[in-house]
Amino acid sequence: MSVIQAPATIHLRPRCTADDFKAGWPVHLHDFWQQLHHGTLQNARGQTLHYYYHRVPEATTAIVISSGRIEMAVKYSEVMYDIVGAGCSVFILDHCGQGHSDRELDDPQKGHIQHFDHYSADWHQFIERIVQPQQHQRLIALCHSMGSAIFCNYLLNYPKQPFAGAILSSPMLGIYTAGIPMPLLIPGVAALNWLDQRLHQQSSYLPGQGPYQADAFHHNRLTRCQQRYQWFQSLYQAQPELQLGGVTLSWLIAAWQVIQRLQQEGAAITLPLLVLQAKADKIVCNRYQRRFVKQRPASRHLIRIDGARHELLMEQDDSRAQCYQAMNDFINALAR
Repeated sequence: MSVIQAPATIHLRPRCTADDFKAGWPVHLHDFWQQLHHGTLQNARGQTLHYYYHRVPEATTAIVISSGRIEMAVKYSEVMYDIVGAGCSVFILDHCGQGHSDRELDDPQKGHIQHFDHYSADWHQFIERIVQPQQHQRLIALCHSMGSAIFCNYLLNYPKQPFAGAILSSPMLGIYTAGIPMPLLIPGVAALNWLDQRLHQQSSYLPGQGPYQADAFHHNRLTRCQQRYQWFQSLYQAQPELQLGGVTLSWLIAAWQVIQRLQQEGAAITLPLLVLQAKADKIVCNRYQRRFVKQRPASRHLIRIDGARHELLMEQDDSRAQCYQAMNDFINALAR
């Protein structure tokens, strides 16, 4: 009888520094990106979804990335390069309405979804048809922001899933609002959405939001790392078709519905989870993350990264190093 060996110890580490982005590193990442396998699949709603992966020969562990809102797969080139350098295979899907995947509305700038179950169903299809046939011993999810809400909703919808654990980076378990709390905002948004559905064929932007606009670095709320910020902004400029603007009224309603579900039903999720929290986050609400972790403290661990903004995996080198160390500790503990 054959014996299945435990996955090898993972040593995930940054392969470059922020200064390397000024010394030709984007060219190196571009070359790496061109080597990835690129494919498409059709979801149940008839949309074409794009995915990418690198299968490392003899790898026993694969890391599957669920990206955040407005993001496209190529933005994760550096992270994927680091994952491959650690001897792991890596997979990523452009969620519907983002990246190269089909958009939800005629206006490609609108960030829109009717229900987060659509995202999670697409993810389930991606895992079953593309990821699992590659036959790794262990699958780890690496989810950022909205991608974390998608993944956690997937865990509730598909409890017989194949993952050994998941890392949630700045998870969208609540939305940051500087003034009025979300529970007070949502009734007004719901009323606007009701009226909007009767006046327009397709959902309108949330008031105050519109098509994509690049923010200057000193105005951005995403990262303190100027080099990485300028790099991923250059990706949007080089491929305007990847740009995505603000959210629709319907998207915000759907997001609030999934946030409420995860707060009410999230204790049913038994998968080991690591939550990486950006202490200076002004995109998602850290208080909701702490509540989520307290639902199952034995299997959920929260690591706070001091000073970091929302984009933890594209932050300054010291913050990224802390994240990678926490991820290594978490992944390698799963093997025992």
